[in-house]
Amino acid sequence: MGRLWKWVAAIAAVTGIARLLRRRRRAPVDGAEGAIADDPAAELRRKLSETRDAPPSTGDVATAPAAEGADDASLEERRARIHEKAQQAIDAMTTEEP
Repeated sequence: MGRLWKWVAAIAAVTGIARLLRRRRRAPVDGAEGAIADDPAAELRRKLSETRDAPPSTGDVATAPAAEGADDASLEERRARIHEKAQQAIDAMTTEEP
């Protein structure tokens, strides 16, 4: 029975030391630069707020094709083209032999 209590005490001591060390690592660092570098979530929040605050650029590559496509074709025409491409891809996959 004495061995069991020694093991329980040893496990409790190791757990306590681990918690103490973990708390010391999580202690806030003096200065904003160190806090941002240590906390990846804070850095991502900062970057997100910067992108939200920035005005949208007019020469964005991602929005340029969508703007041109809106003028050229209606929604139904675009859907028809996409459906046709998908059907061609399906046909190409089913006709190929391994």
